[in-house]
Amino acid sequence: MAIDRQRALARALMLKHEESMDAATIAVAEQLSGKENLTLGEAVSVLGNDQIAEVVGFLNESMNCQQLEQVCDTDTYDLEQAREWEVTEPQYCLAHEIALIAHMTERNRESLD
Repeated sequence: MAIDRQRALARALMLKHEESMDAATIAVAEQLSGKENLTLGEAVSVLGNDQIAEVVGFLNESMNCQQLEQVCDTDTYDLEQAREWEVTEPQYCLAHEIALIAHMTERNRESLD
């Protein structure tokens, strides 16, 4: 399932009391599950692999917004990294998308302050 990035960003921005990475995780999980008002724990369980949240954190710290904006495909997908994190290619790409939405959320919040 493709994530509607703008819808996820709008939802993440509504979660003002969550860190940007947590808000992005919740927003994407809500899209995937079709449920609303998920907690972070519920959101992580929707993702199907706890390691996805760890990969999100790693990508969020190690890549900038421009790098994350590159489509996660066979050229940008890091097979070795995915093996280390014990995630599949779709899970790695989902983490990549969540990390991008987290960056976008952070940027939007900073411009509003």
